Amino acid sequence: GKYERQPVQTRQKSYIPNNKYMTNMKQLLCLLTSLSVFFACSTPNSKDSVKTYKATTDITGKLSGEVIFAGQGIHNYYDVAITNDYYAFMDYYSDTLLQIRSKKDLSLHGIGEREKDTFIIAYPSFTKYDYINKNNKNKVSVWDNDSRKLKRMDLDQTSPALSAELESMSDYGLEDACTNCCITSKELYAVQFNPHKPQVFFSSNKTNGQYAVPGYPQITVPIPATVLQKGYASDLTLNEEKGVIVAALRFIDCVNFYDMNCDMTASVSFADYYTIPVPDISNKYLDAEQSKKCFIDICSSEQYVFCLFDGSTNFTGNSVIYVFDWEGKQQAVLQADRNLRKIATEKSGEYLLALSPNGQGGRDVIKYSLKNKI
Repeated sequence: GKYERQPVQTRQKSYIPNNKYMTNMKQLLCLLTSLSVFFACSTPNSKDSVKTYKATTDITGKLSGEVIFAGQGIHNYYDVAITNDYYAFMDYYSDTLLQIRSKKDLSLHGIGEREKDTFIIAYPSFTKYDYINKNNKNKVSVWDNDSRKLKRMDLDQTSPALSAELESMSDYGLEDACTNCCITSKELYAVQFNPHKPQVFFSSNKTNGQYAVPGYPQITVPIPATVLQKGYASDLTLNEEKGVIVAALRFIDCVNFYDMNCDMTASVSFADYYTIPVPDISNKYLDAEQSKKCFIDICSSEQYVFCLFDGSTNFTGNSVIYVFDWEGKQQAVLQADRNLRKIATEKSGEYLLALSPNGQGGRDVIKYSLKNKI
């Protein structure tokens, strides 16, 4: 069955304050400009409980990265996770699918071999959050769509893949492949590859079944429903202690904040009108190749949420990282020195680890210090 939840009110155009409000804000800004460059760009919507913010796209800081591991043409990492003592990577083509490297010297600490005739539907990926691991120094969780199993691994062991704790997701009623899995003590949150109706993400538990979070913002221009089925896809992270879920949309320049019951509390837009996905030549399906890529990844620390923005159709140009607090208020706009595909951080948020394509056909591991950047 579905949860008894009501979708929030939606609008196509980004919220803009009325003229009287803007006059007051301009007067106030004369006094407060030196205190915050973001204050004038945010205002709550008084018509409902959802706070609607207008973010600035002006760059507040530049990131210069250090290549700590050169992928060359050998390693093509597509996912990364950070624990107390290790960096863990997933590799597209290597026989060693999972590679664990020491933080101290990047030496290979452990591997997980690719299983024969598996990973056909989608490549395994690290969960964005797993409540079981939150107090463990060196455990990671891997979601495998082919087996519909969650593998919890202790990286302190020499062969973590061989000693993985398995948990079947069949009790959650998962029928489709999904990604961006976040698992709390009560709920599973994830993004479906092939949703049956437009949704930002879904939640599921063992009691009430699945609930599809309604698409936001509402797209009012003519666009096929089959395009919208995937058009609202997002990248997820959450903070169980603060009770916040964050969804950064891949094909729409929008970042949404929700409570743990999937009710939206805040939404961030970046222009007067939203970028939207485009149909393919048949006008039936989303053309992912020709659609602008907006937020392609997300990660979080105890204080901040980091949203990786691409802004192109073919992953060209230097990436931008938008930084928010857990209430949805903008904190920084950081320009990276290259194109990035994936980002991760620790609880402290002192640095970002990123994956970046190189000229040899692999992906380098880049480390960015965030000191004095936020």
